[in-house]
Amino acid sequence: MTISNAKDIEECTNLLKQSSMFHACSQPTLVKIAKDMEKVKFEPGEILLEQGWPQTKAFFIADGQIRRERVVNDQTHQVVDTFGNTEPDKFGNRKIAIGALHVIHSEPAFANAKAMSKGHMYTLPSQVIRSHLGDQKTGEEVVQSLAVEVRRQANQVRWLMRTPLLEQRPKKTNVIAVTIAASIESFYRSSLNAAMNARLSGQWGKLFPNMHIQLPARVLYINGFKGLRQFLDASVKPEEFSSPNLVRLALSFTPGILMTPLSSVLEASNAGHMNPEPIAKRWMRGNVWRMVREIIFGIGLNQMSDYWEERIPHSVIESEALRNAAGSMIAGVCSGYLSHIPHNLSTLKLMTPSKTYGQHLGSLVAQSEARVPTSLPPATRRMVATVIAILFPRAVMIRTVQIVGSFTILNGTINGLKYAELPTSIPTAF
Repeated sequence: MTISNAKDIEECTNLLKQSSMFHACSQPTLVKIAKDMEKVKFEPGEILLEQGWPQTKAFFIADGQIRRERVVNDQTHQVVDTFGNTEPDKFGNRKIAIGALHVIHSEPAFANAKAMSKGHMYTLPSQVIRSHLGDQKTGEEVVQSLAVEVRRQANQVRWLMRTPLLEQRPKKTNVIAVTIAASIESFYRSSLNAAMNARLSGQWGKLFPNMHIQLPARVLYINGFKGLRQFLDASVKPEEFSSPNLVRLALSFTPGILMTPLSSVLEASNAGHMNPEPIAKRWMRGNVWRMVREIIFGIGLNQMSDYWEERIPHSVIESEALRNAAGSMIAGVCSGYLSHIPHNLSTLKLMTPSKTYGQHLGSLVAQSEARVPTSLPPATRRMVATVIAILFPRAVMIRTVQIVGSFTILNGTINGLKYAELPTSIPTAF
């Protein structure tokens, strides 16, 4: 039923005035259009529109918030931000209109629309807007509105995918693709791990030791990170909790925590030349700091790689494969640097379990003193050495190259193989 009372008409015309299609229209034109619109209430969680559906109505949100998400290459992205009760943009307008540019010919909807709170909106059916555009004065004013909007947005991207880090949604992943990627990456990782251990301990071991253990463990490990992310995304809805961001943080930590035992087995396979303990006992050494490292690794491999891939402008890199590689490389640099101290401490504890973490940190500081001028007072020299050991740690370049390569190999191979005709009896990791 179309609106008739003065309060609704006034509210509706104010909304139309803020939209790109009608902002230059005269007040009589806005009132005429508003009288042919309908008022609709919505509830939290209600799906108002699905991507690809015919856009038979345009939505103008008066109260409440609506989130838009677009699926690209099997991954869900938030489009710009929330529509409805938002702060005005730099032009003084709020994001209140959905579908106005697709409604005239009922074109497929650009993105999903889901209510995030209780509220109400006004809808403008496609047949109504077509009838109003038949009027010469209305048509000219709408054209003027759109012309102003085009000029205003000429040097800007009209829509941007800007999903927050912890709200990144996983891509669909095939177990076979992940297994192939992990198998390739396991040899790369093993050789770089040997180089890092040699840099820390001063003693070289084998480049590919115990691959009969490392290879299957790495396959399970990477499948665990990818599969757990998909499973948790499908099973837990953070917006249903009172503190959704804390829930998202916990979900991002979970794969790293659960994969720490497998990571410990992999690390223990590389440390036999320094720690003669049986691997059944050796794998438990350094687990505390290794868990911190695995949390950072998991977020980097999953959310952070997608985060940076999403933010690379298409004008800079258009190729999907290159965007994926660039996002993985940036995430690898961040994760490699942030996880290096936890990695060093866990590795030193693994190779020399008789020493405490404090003693191992002290040895890293002592090694850094050689990089500090001897002319400085002892206390100052020690302080500078501590800063260097933490901010510019030993073997940080090797570690960063390892993580950058691992993320690029894993995400690149998985992304590339999604187009291959792999068996689909196990379509995803979970």
